Amino acid sequence: MNRMDAETALDPIALFRVWMQAAEAGEPNDPNAVALATATPDGSPSVRMVLLKQLDERGFGFFTNAESRKGVELAENPRAAMCFHWKSLRRQVRVEGLISELPDAEVDAYFHSRSRGSQLGAVASRQSRRLESRELLEERVLSLEQRYPGTIPRP
Repeated sequence: MNRMDAETALDPIALFRVWMQAAEAGEPNDPNAVALATATPDGSPSVRMVLLKQLDERGFGFFTNAESRKGVELAENPRAAMCFHWKSLRRQVRVEGLISELPDAEVDAYFHSRSRGSQLGAVASRQSRRLESRELLEERVLSLEQRYPGTIPRP
């Protein structure tokens, strides 16, 4: 730890914030990328990368489609683990705990803060399901673009 007051060193969230600032300043790519592990009710694990989008008194916040594999697994077994790895800083942080959904208004605000193309792609995608072809996905995007010339509803 570099010159950090004792209070920060004793508060794991405060320490994480200091380390995240260092990662944002020095990590070349996606310092907020985190491996998220979930499991089925019978304990079969799966892990994937997500992006940490917020950190507050409620905990570590990320967004996902409820119909994705991770969304389904979290609905069935609301426990997860995260591992941040900042190779250039030679640090990692592990987090474990219960997952809870954010309020709809916050999720809507996040979804609508994304680019229009990203929103269309999220709605067009059949999360965690086999994609028959790229052309079919592109057709879905075009169809949605015509169907929703204004606000795109969050999936």
